[in-house]
Amino acid sequence: MIPDLTRVTLTSHGASIAQAPRYSGVYRFFDAQGNLLYVGKSVDIKARLQQHFLEARKPGRHQRIMQQVTTIDCTATAGEVGALLMENAAIKAETPLYNRRQRRLRKLWTLQLRHADNGFLQPQATDFLPDAERTADSYGLFQNPRHIDSSLRRHARDHGLCLRMLGLDKGRGPCFQFQLGRCDGACAGEESSDDHNARLLSVLDRDRIAAWPFAGALALREVNTQPLPEQPAEQYHRVEHWAYLGSFDSLSALQRAKSDAGQRYFDRDAYHLLLSALRKGRFTLLDAASGRELDNPLLVQGRR
Repeated sequence: MIPDLTRVTLTSHGASIAQAPRYSGVYRFFDAQGNLLYVGKSVDIKARLQQHFLEARKPGRHQRIMQQVTTIDCTATAGEVGALLMENAAIKAETPLYNRRQRRLRKLWTLQLRHADNGFLQPQATDFLPDAERTADSYGLFQNPRHIDSSLRRHARDHGLCLRMLGLDKGRGPCFQFQLGRCDGACAGEESSDDHNARLLSVLDRDRIAAWPFAGALALREVNTQPLPEQPAEQYHRVEHWAYLGSFDSLSALQRAKSDAGQRYFDRDAYHLLLSALRKGRFTLLDAASGRELDNPLLVQGRR
């Protein structure tokens, strides 16, 4: 699934780490009892480890961590994106003692948009199911529907949106906020549904969770044209409905790996990592089942 670990054992605190690898990847700190202390990533593991020991010369939290380290395990990746994905997944699955807490999503809510009969988009609160398929855009993650309501009312106040057209205010004719000059007049016929909808989408776009634009699972091929010794020249990251399902040293290994819906768990950090990398064209996209190369609909124009 992933390359073998390179183990760097320290004979004393602050000992030379000359044997540490220089490739990109993920590293883990263990204490003498084998407890996992910390997981990190770098495009140059040796250089990053040297920084850790340099920072540990000053009294404080970092020094306390490094004084406990007796073993460092290093996992090579073909490139930076693979290291980011692996680090994020490892922190959440392995819960190292000193990493910032990054927990899986609890029961959360999101909002989706529907067209009302009058042509205006209206937000609807809905359950956010972490293992569901992402077949439609959704916006934001909230603890409960009350937080969705308060967020929408704040957006309406700050951007002149009409609560009545949003379905949050009952009645007919111009709304009360229009009378106060806080609504741009969609309820009074002074703003079209197209203009109101465009402004609503612009406001919500920062928190958009995009629909999965592919028919099934992907194999994202990451290539290194100048790999170092023991570093893979390429890696395949399996992704389905924005869920990262592991990294493999060949397409055939990825295809042999079993995957089920229980593993397809949405992670907000992995989503942003993947979306950014796809927009920048960091991968070759392959259909995970057939290996057929796919077009990238998310590639930012001009980066082809």
